[in-house]
Amino acid sequence: MSIQRKLTVAYFWNLFGKWGVRFIGIGSTLILARLLDPSAFGLVALATICIGFFETLTDIGINRYLISQTELDEKAMDTSWTIALMLKILLIVVLVLLSDFLADFMNAPEIRLIIIVVACSGLFSALTNIGLVRFEKALDYKRISTLLLTAKVISTCVTLSLAFYFQNYWALVAGGICNTVVYCVGSYFVSSYRPKLNFAIAKGQLSFSTKIMARAVLGYTRNKLDIFLVGKLFDNSAVGKYNIGQEFAILPLTEVITPASTAMFPALAQYRDRKAELFDKTYKYFALVYGFVLPCIVGIWFIAPQFCTVILGPKWSDTAPLMSALAVLMLPFPLTAITNNLFDYLNKTQLSLFSDCVGILLLLTAFLTLSFDYVADFALVRAIIAIIAFLAILIFARLTIGLSLLKMTSVLIVPLISSAIMWSCLYFGYHSKEITILGLLLNVVLGGISYVLSLLVILFFMAKADTTWAFWYSKVTLMSQSIWRKCITSQ
Repeated sequence: MSIQRKLTVAYFWNLFGKWGVRFIGIGSTLILARLLDPSAFGLVALATICIGFFETLTDIGINRYLISQTELDEKAMDTSWTIALMLKILLIVVLVLLSDFLADFMNAPEIRLIIIVVACSGLFSALTNIGLVRFEKALDYKRISTLLLTAKVISTCVTLSLAFYFQNYWALVAGGICNTVVYCVGSYFVSSYRPKLNFAIAKGQLSFSTKIMARAVLGYTRNKLDIFLVGKLFDNSAVGKYNIGQEFAILPLTEVITPASTAMFPALAQYRDRKAELFDKTYKYFALVYGFVLPCIVGIWFIAPQFCTVILGPKWSDTAPLMSALAVLMLPFPLTAITNNLFDYLNKTQLSLFSDCVGILLLLTAFLTLSFDYVADFALVRAIIAIIAFLAILIFARLTIGLSLLKMTSVLIVPLISSAIMWSCLYFGYHSKEITILGLLLNVVLGGISYVLSLLVILFFMAKADTTWAFWYSKVTLMSQSIWRKCITSQ
């Protein structure tokens, strides 16, 4: 099977697994949003931030290191599994000892027990079979996706059952623990590999893991710092609304683009010694990503009021301005992920720390210098920071690894103009302001039609000027011809 074919199959299996998990997750979240108070989501979010920050200290890039190697070595696999297990045990001890301090620091005494319970359950994640990395390296996502879906279905049933019965935040905690346990146990049924304790660190692994750990800490801090700051500025209810608003604001990115990025890393690793080909394929991927992301940012700005009130429920209606502003986070996130891949391919992993440092610095500067009366004001500033970070990352990648700004401008201009036309059609033309499911669907349909039509027209002209768009124009043409032939055949 060709690499293009394997990548396509891997993408769709990974997408199927991620979509299945998130479809179930979104459905359960929508139900839980009506059963639980926003403060319940806020408490769990604060506890998760505390736990997650310390967990990043145990993120040594096990899978990433093993996948980047030419051949999978069982000793390296066992060593990675052993180190992760030891770090997780140490983490549990640290979190238990610090649980009182963290609860006081976050001004939320209720999270003390949550931290202890969730930290202890983390042992199961460390015990997960390292043999799954073989499937990932071979781009065999079928079994991994099946395992993910199984764990999600079982944990969702547990979460909803407890939510109906107790109607408090422990339902969310129990569901997360159940998911971890089921995935761990299932990994030993899916893979026949049996890890063993091995403390012999492979050459180069320590250096690689140190860089990955540093990036994980900074990345997590950047991604969760805004929720932490909201917790310091506002009450638990505001934290819950901000967290849920952000989750649904970036949903198109996390459910469509992220699965593709997961499959792209091992697929493009073979081009690490052929920089021209590596960058050519990266530009094509950028075009696909932002061709999807930019209209989603515009669309969410229009449908947020309808979505929050109709889908989430009336008590979430004031989450709409948060969701609209936070959709802009979809702009820098994929750029960060893709440039991080390039840094890894080119053995410049340490440079990937830049994007996270910029994001953290900008957030802290805004927190220390500005005053916020409402959480919506904070969300708006967060969106502005995302735009600044996006531009800074582009310039940094140009200076360090030669990412072409001219090429990136060409890649971005097509979806940007199409999205601007979409916005104009909805703003100056017509969009439904009715807070109903019908109004929401109408806006989605109108926005989608205006974007696709304008994109096709602009793509036709850009295909003559840019090889990246010529590639995608040929794909669109072939797909259209295939659909047309099937329609003729069916008649």
